[in-house]
Amino acid sequence: MGTTNIKMSVHDLQTTLQTLQSSIEEFSSYTDTFRTGTRDQLKNFNSDFIDKVDAILDNMNDDINKDLLKDMYAIHAAGKEMLEEMKKADEEASEMIRSGQS
Repeated sequence: MGTTNIKMSVHDLQTTLQTLQSSIEEFSSYTDTFRTGTRDQLKNFNSDFIDKVDAILDNMNDDINKDLLKDMYAIHAAGKEMLEEMKKADEEASEMIRSGQS
């Protein structure tokens, strides 16, 4: 069986990591901050609708969001580590080429 080569662009990985970081920041704003802010704005209203919205906000108050954020941070960290290793390998290969080594 032959070996499969994987080609990856450092620039593409950097762009993907930046997009992931932005997504993490945006998603995290929909956890505690969103629920708390929404509840504060609805405090003065009295209706069945507000009770239902409050129940929806309670359902959003679970650990799934926190677990998902934790996983997203782990993926981002792994990608960042991969990027640094790719840059390091590229620099080492460049230095070997410049010095005439193979």
